[in-house]
Amino acid sequence: MSTLSKEQLRAIVYYEFLQGHSVAEATANIHAAFKEDVLSRWTVNRFFNRFQSGDISFEDQLRSGRSSVLNDDDIREALKCNPDASTRELSIKLACCQTTIVRHLEALGYRKVVSTWVPHELHPFQLAARVSVSQSLLLRPHRKDLFRQLVTGDESWVLYVNHTRKKSWLPRGEPPPKEPKPNLHEKKVLLCCWWDMKGMLYWELLPSGHTVTAQVYASQLQKLAEKIGEKRGKRVQTILLHDSARPHVAKLTQAKIDELGWEVLPHPPYSPDLAPSDYHLFRALKAHLR
Repeated sequence: MSTLSKEQLRAIVYYEFLQGHSVAEATANIHAAFKEDVLSRWTVNRFFNRFQSGDISFEDQLRSGRSSVLNDDDIREALKCNPDASTRELSIKLACCQTTIVRHLEALGYRKVVSTWVPHELHPFQLAARVSVSQSLLLRPHRKDLFRQLVTGDESWVLYVNHTRKKSWLPRGEPPPKEPKPNLHEKKVLLCCWWDMKGMLYWELLPSGHTVTAQVYASQLQKLAEKIGEKRGKRVQTILLHDSARPHVAKLTQAKIDELGWEVLPHPPYSPDLAPSDYHLFRALKAHLR
């Protein structure tokens, strides 16, 4: 068995690469020189791929004779440069076998996950706006009265037919049944509703094919105000919480809110996680319909 070190073997492979030999020729030359299979063809091919990638730092490592033992910092640096790299790509970059890469990743606690989809990636100024709004609410006087005065509302599409996929028991080896994807343009209506801490105040289903405009929304707010007057009386102040959709911030809408004498609670843009209707109403409603 050859007593050559890893650094020496890599230097020999590098010499064959510089001579312009193919992987098969380089492997045969090394075996002929040492009279034994000191390197597999797969290992030689892996080194050739590394040399062809133009990784100068690896060539410098060969020239300097620095130890090639894989350490955790090498893996962290490689993942920092390319977090989407596969274990095979890491093995080529770090010049070690794929099994070693997997073992080190498990020891370091790394796992490969798929990125999470978000409705909108917030920019720094939008994040700062969320912090500013949150701080203003914390500094608000008489916060205990806020929930009693708060009225929130939103819109959501409701399908006439709600498709669901269910798991089925099948014998081992039998392919799963096929189910076509539902049509995205099936018949649906737009549900608009407003509610407070005690329950629903006013809801409305728009005719099929209609959507909310500034004029429609202003008309709905007038009807909401009448319902609030019936259930709450006119003594309780109304604080409206709605998102920053275009009909909600239009000039016509702002004029109607001023006419009603309501206060609008600040709501940062692109913040669906701060809209109560999305999480405490529509999610449960759609789950029940399914």
